[in-house]
Amino acid sequence: MTVNLNRIDSIKDYDEAIEALEEYVGEMVDEFTQSPEGKAYLKAHPEMEEYVGSWIDNLLYFGYAYESVTLPHMTKNHVEVIVTRLFPNKVSLLNPDEADTTIPELISFWQFLKREYKHPNATKILKFLEKIQPKFKGIMNDPSKFGMAKSFFTAGTAAGFDMTNEEGLKAFQEQYNQNIRESTANSPVPPGFGMLLSNVNLQRENPPEATPQPAELQDLLNSLASAIAQNSSPSPESPSDSINNFSQQLRASMWQSVAEELQSLSEEAIALLKQQTITETEPGTILQDFQTLLDFVGNAGIAVSGTQHLLPLKSLADLNQRLSEPIQTDLKRPQQKSYPPINGLYLLLRASGVGQIVSQGKKHLLVLNPELLQSWNSLNPTERYFTLLEAWLIRAHEEMVGERRSSLNEGTKCIQYWPRIPDKGQKIRSYAEQQSLSYWPELHNLALMKLFGLLHVESGKPEAGKGWRVKTVKQLPFGDALMQVIVRAFVEHGMEWGSEENSSVSFGELQPALQPYFPEWQNTLAIPEHEFRSGVYVFKLYFGKIWRRIAISSQMTLADLSSLILESVNFDSDHLDMFTYKNQIGRTVEISHPYADGSPSTTEVCIGDLPLSEGAAMTYVFDFGDWWEFNVQLEKIQSDDSRVNYGAIIESYGAVPPQYPDWDDTDND
Repeated sequence: MTVNLNRIDSIKDYDEAIEALEEYVGEMVDEFTQSPEGKAYLKAHPEMEEYVGSWIDNLLYFGYAYESVTLPHMTKNHVEVIVTRLFPNKVSLLNPDEADTTIPELISFWQFLKREYKHPNATKILKFLEKIQPKFKGIMNDPSKFGMAKSFFTAGTAAGFDMTNEEGLKAFQEQYNQNIRESTANSPVPPGFGMLLSNVNLQRENPPEATPQPAELQDLLNSLASAIAQNSSPSPESPSDSINNFSQQLRASMWQSVAEELQSLSEEAIALLKQQTITETEPGTILQDFQTLLDFVGNAGIAVSGTQHLLPLKSLADLNQRLSEPIQTDLKRPQQKSYPPINGLYLLLRASGVGQIVSQGKKHLLVLNPELLQSWNSLNPTERYFTLLEAWLIRAHEEMVGERRSSLNEGTKCIQYWPRIPDKGQKIRSYAEQQSLSYWPELHNLALMKLFGLLHVESGKPEAGKGWRVKTVKQLPFGDALMQVIVRAFVEHGMEWGSEENSSVSFGELQPALQPYFPEWQNTLAIPEHEFRSGVYVFKLYFGKIWRRIAISSQMTLADLSSLILESVNFDSDHLDMFTYKNQIGRTVEISHPYADGSPSTTEVCIGDLPLSEGAAMTYVFDFGDWWEFNVQLEKIQSDDSRVNYGAIIESYGAVPPQYPDWDDTDND
């Protein structure tokens, strides 16, 4: 043993520690390569002789920079986060096959640490690495796990550019920006994304990307930063803060790009806004059609699909005909998204909170929230109009209508599309041209722009087997004036709305900007506060046909529930985990293990804080490598049971497969 493993622990200054880490890693790698384990690794992978230690470098750097852990204190949980989350998000590969050497190098390194340094956690870490090895290449090359800079790097490589030098980086950046400049309104490429790449200082906001060549790592990142960064970044943030704030930074950059193109609001535009009277059918039919949807759902509610909670197929044609302007389709089996106006109205129903999903066993109902409905009915037309406008442009996300989660809310898509509409209108000559509208701003948003009276959409007769046919799109003066005020309000508000990520924030964020033009907007939709519910919660845990029934008091945390779940299936609790559920407006909420990225953690959320109704369900994922996924349904809340610190497995059915079917039960320490 020649290296003092605890050396970095004695350095309190972050920048000094990062600087010292480079020398520390070099010494560790030198000793490793001379060890029996290192020699065996290089014999098996001679192609890595020049690059040996690159993955060790990444492991120790990310451990310190992102997980605040040094090598002697590193646990299996730390390694799991780094390998399954940070590596795929941060490390760029020139070839997917480069992932083949990652786990072998790390296994050899930890075997060395176990033998030479008697690292206390080496055995568990080695078990994890051996288990993840067959899956790692797929995890590492999954685009859905890529970070912003890695996506940029990978896109350039795929386009044929040499992204390992400054010349290649600049060439790809120039081509990308040129494509953005030449894109028309029909382009599905988000114009603001180019600006985001130009304005982000990657070295500050995202700790540098890595390649498997440690000697080239810093040069690559300096080149990437200099090729992309054009403006100084905000004050430095911690790495985890940068990850958590990525979506907000993306949206802010895209809104800023539109704001910079705006002209001053003209006197004519100001007069137009002040003269506009809001009624059930003016400036558009949004209030009339939203009321039609409320009446359609009714007091009893309506059954919805089990997974995405969408309207039943058999009801769509009838609902379409009830709208002020039904659309035409020639589809044999139209779905909810085949009717963009219905899809948009459903989005508003969920984003406003007026419509919510309740579960009764395996049956799911869309019902009207009685408290919010009462508040809604008390509003005047102007107040209703702007409540729905806020719900759409600020709170709405496409996952509410059954799509994949996105970094962009619906307002960002609309704001980016708006200035791309030509002054004389946008003509769509074919379904092929119309396809771009399905991506940007998406057809349900286009339909809502029409319903809100922001633009004119001319529809055509659908072709055989086709859906809604859009022929022309043209901005209306009222829409242009209103959009200008909204964009300026966002910028003046600090580029962030509180309700974007927190649906409990009160409505009225646009009120200060719009009330001078619409003084009738006095009241807002009242969101009832969620109260802690005391009692004993009874959950039923499903894994296929196997189930467990668990009772736990409201003061206990999700971490306590996790322990009971794992105990009920006889699993070791030595992996990361996560609970997810859909909140009342259909947004996914993730609550993760304290060692994983994300806030809040399972130790911070009490059972009684969960905004779940009886019959609602969460998903519990344990071990991000093997991905054990359980359905956790809240069966009932025994509010008259005042026991505290109580948790019990009260009923079981069936045996869960072994946690480690391919491993020996004993360790060979």
